[in-house]
Amino acid sequence: MRRWLNPFTFYAYLTILELMPPATPQPVIIPSQPPKSDKPLGKILSPWTLVVVLLLGLLVSIVLWKPWQPNIKASDRTIEVTGSATVRSEPDQYIFYPSYEIKDADSTKALDAMVKKSEEVVFQLKKLGVPGNDIQTNATGYKSGTIFPVESSDGTTTYTLNITATIDDKELAQKVQDYLVTTSPVGAITPQAGFSSIKRKKLEEQARSDASKDARSKAEQMATNLGFKLGAVKVVSDGAGFGEPIPLYELKGTDSATADAQLTIQPGVNELSYTITVSYFIK
Repeated sequence: MRRWLNPFTFYAYLTILELMPPATPQPVIIPSQPPKSDKPLGKILSPWTLVVVLLLGLLVSIVLWKPWQPNIKASDRTIEVTGSATVRSEPDQYIFYPSYEIKDADSTKALDAMVKKSEEVVFQLKKLGVPGNDIQTNATGYKSGTIFPVESSDGTTTYTLNITATIDDKELAQKVQDYLVTTSPVGAITPQAGFSSIKRKKLEEQARSDASKDARSKAEQMATNLGFKLGAVKVVSDGAGFGEPIPLYELKGTDSATADAQLTIQPGVNELSYTITVSYFIK
C-alpha cells in the first residue's frame, strides 16, 4: 500500500526553503607580504657597521689561510735516521807478508841469491799445503848511492823480496808461521787476521739486518716522542764498514831464529760494522 505525502507537510517544506538565506562562497585569504623598502643596503646599515663586517670577514679569511705557516709539500715532510750494527767473530783468513833483503857488491850474485830465496820459500810453502794461487812474490832492487843515497857509496846492490801468502785454515797458518820464523825474514812475520769473502758476506748480511731494525726502532721512537706517524720509505742508503784487523803477536825474524822458535797464532776477535741511513715520509 503506497503512502502519499501530506499536502500540508509539503507546503511547510517549501516555506522553510524560501525563508533560508542563499549560500555565499567563503573568500580565500592570501597572506600579505611586508612592504618592500626602497632604501639600499648602504642606507639601512651605518658605515661603521659595514667596516666592522668587512674586517671580520678579512680576519676569518686570514685565520683559515694561515699565511704565517710555510707551505710544505707532502713529499717534503720526511725524517732521516741512521741505524748501525756491529757483529763480532773470529777471523778465518790469515795473510802473511814476509820480506827478505839480499845484499851483495856484485849485482848478478845479489839477483841470483834473491831468485834462489824466492824459489826456496815458495817451494816450502807449497810443500806445507799452501795453494800456488794463494802465493804472490814481488821483488825490487836498487843500487846504493843511486836511488837511495847513503853516506858510503860502495856500490852494494840490495834486492828486496816480498812474499804474500793467504791461508784460510788456522792450523795451516800455524805451520806456515813456524816455517817463516826459520827463514830470517825482515819485519813482522805474524799474519794479518781477517775474514774470507764467504764469511764476510754472511756477517754483512747479519749486520745489515740488525742495522735496518735499529733504524726502524729509532724512527718509531722519534715518531712517538714528536707526535707523528711514519709513512713509506723514501730513500735507503747503506754501506758496510769493516773493523780494523786486531793485531796478533809480533815476532821479527833474526839471524838467530831456529826451527825451535814458535809462536802460537792467537787471532782474537774481529769486528764488522755496518750502517744504514733510511728516509721516511711522515704523516
